[in-house]
Amino acid sequence: MSKKELFWTLLIKAVKTLVVLFTLFSIGFFVESLPFAQSLPFLSRKLPVSVFLNAVVSLLAMILFVKFGSEASPSVDGLLDFVPKAGELACNIVKILTLLFAYYAFQSAVFPFISDFEWIYQSVFLGFTLFFLVRAGLQVYHASEEISKYLVGALRPYRSEAPKA
Repeated sequence: MSKKELFWTLLIKAVKTLVVLFTLFSIGFFVESLPFAQSLPFLSRKLPVSVFLNAVVSLLAMILFVKFGSEASPSVDGLLDFVPKAGELACNIVKILTLLFAYYAFQSAVFPFISDFEWIYQSVFLGFTLFFLVRAGLQVYHASEEISKYLVGALRPYRSEAPKA
């Protein structure tokens, strides 16, 4: 595939994901604004139905976002051919962004039950975020020579490669 086709494929996947995310969040906003869902308890008085349903919508959004990362991986590999395993790097970045989203998305559903142990919630998210951040950092480190060659080559576009000794 040409880079132009890979770009359009990636763009179509991104727009498709945005359309579905918009739909999910519209549903979540609608359910949250329903007056009878705000006060109706789910499993406990601490958890209203609206908060639970928003957590479910957020979980679906996370699954969709991670799926986008894995589907976009081959296109990213082709577009960024100067970075070895660029698609895998993109997947790790998507996972980090998903974790940041999840941290805020589930607070209202979890914090009422762990009032004295919020540090556990924060520690779990910190651990997973650091895991994927280290993976992404190691991938950039392993690809640093190829990235450097590409950047130096971009700075010297009219020079041919130096003869090898």
